[in-house]
Parts: sequence; structure tokens; C-alpha cells
Amino acid sequence: MKKVLLAAIALPLLVACGQEIKNENIRLTGENEQLSADLKEQEQQMDDFIATFTQIQDNLAQIREREESIQQATDGEVEGAGNAQDRVLSDIESINELLNSNKTEITELTDKIGRYSYEVGKFKKMVSTLNTEIEVKDKQVLELKEDLASMNFEMTKLNSKLEVETAANREKTAVIKAQKESLNTAFYTVGTFKELNSNKVLDKKGGVIGIGRTKALADDFNKDYFTRIDISKTAIIPINSDDDDVKLVSSHPTDSYKWNKQDDQVVSLEITNAKKFWKSSKYLVVLVD
Repeated sequence: MKKVLLAAIALPLLVACGQEIKNENIRLTGENEQLSADLKEQEQQMDDFIATFTQIQDNLAQIREREESIQQATDGEVEGAGNAQDRVLSDIESINELLNSNKTEITELTDKIGRYSYEVGKFKKMVSTLNTEIEVKDKQVLELKEDLASMNFEMTKLNSKLEVETAANREKTAVIKAQKESLNTAFYTVGTFKELNSNKVLDKKGGVIGIGRTKALADDFNKDYFTRIDISKTAIIPINSDDDDVKLVSSHPTDSYKWNKQDDQVVSLEITNAKKFWKSSKYLVVLVD
């Protein structure tokens, strides 16, 4: 009798402990996936930073080469006065283009580290040093132009032409950047029907006299209730809900994503083919009813 009584007392405790362990495993799995996604994003940011930083250093090296070429031309090491002037003007044009490219790149570099979510003190110092190098090089090139102007090179005409070209290039670069950001931008939201309905994201449609209605996106759904993401960097959407309760309301090909599960829980939605997944809709709605 005592054994039966002890078993009756212990069983609920064991069940409760088992559920706590299960919930803790689900939580830890979600945290690990988020950490992996954060690490992947940091690696991508590091690659972008290094690529831009290297491009600026290459530009500075090319400017130094052009300066040496100009020095040779003005020292009479190029045969023919006409050839020397053409070469100098060509080198100056290239230097101006490289300087303008550096200004654009350093602005993008500063913007990138401003969006980094981790310690960026070292990156800021590197960018500051690079910015100083560019400023020094600007002054050196200005002095070079003044020296050439005193030698009767037609600098005003050349600079006027380059200013027009530079403005056009800046505008083109800005348009390309905006288009790229727009292409890589998507939005998602996760919630119960009650939550999404009250926030004007979902509604019930169809059916006959209220019977057989389905849950679908509202005609003019509330876009402010969505989280904005960069689809080139985000592939994991946290869910953490019972398996039977999760489904997509927005339309996405079934072979472009998968559900990551732990026991009876859906921990996250993993996008396996971003191009295909976001093709039909840039708004992802996950219902967890």
C-alpha cells in the first residue's frame, strides 16, 4: 500500500520535471540558433568591411602611382610636349576619379560600422586612420594641381568636366545602393490570430453566412506590425510554438523553407532558398494558433 502511495505521489513530480527539461531544451536550442545567425551576420559584416577597406587602400596606391607618372612627365621623361600634357591630364583625371571613389567608400564604411551590433572600437580607429590618409592625399593632389596650373596645364577645364561626371556617378551609385537595399528588404510577423487580427494583419474571408471562413491577410494589412530584415543576412525566423499550431498564412514555395523542431515544438522557420522564398511575397506571416 505504501509503495502504491509513493508511486502516486512521485509520478506527477517526474512528469513535471520532464516537462521543465523539455522546455529548457527548446529554449536553449532557440538561443543556439540565434547565436549561430548572429555569428554568421558578424562574419558577413567583417567580410564587407575588409573588402571596402582594401578597395580604399588599392585606390590610394593607384593615386601614388599616378603621382609618380605625373612627376616623370613634368620632369621631361616623356618624349614630346603634347604627349606629356596628355599623359598628365589623363593621370589627373584618374586621380580625381579615385579620390571621389574613396570618399564614397569611406562614407559607406562609416555607415556599415554604425550598424554593427558588436564592439566596433577597433574598426572605428581603422576608419579614422584611413580617413586621415584620404584627407592628406586630397591636400597633396590639390598642391599638385596648383603646381601644374603654374605650368599652364588646362586644369579648370578638366576639373569642370570631372565635377559633372562625378556628380552623375554619385547619383548613379546612390540609385544602385537604394535598389540593392530595396531588393534585400523583407518583413515578417509571428502571432496568434487574435494578435494579428487586432493589429489589422489578418482577417477571416470567404465562407457562406459565416461558415467555412478562412484566415487570410487583410486587404489593407498593417505593415507597421512587421519586423524588417535583410534577406541576404537573415535565414532563421524564431517561432517557439507547438508543432500542430504553426502554419504560414503568406504564400511561399514549400521547397524553399523548413521547420526546425525540438520534440513537439517548432523552434524556428529556416529559409533554405531566399530567392525562391521571397519571390511571391516580401511579407511573411506565421500563424501560431
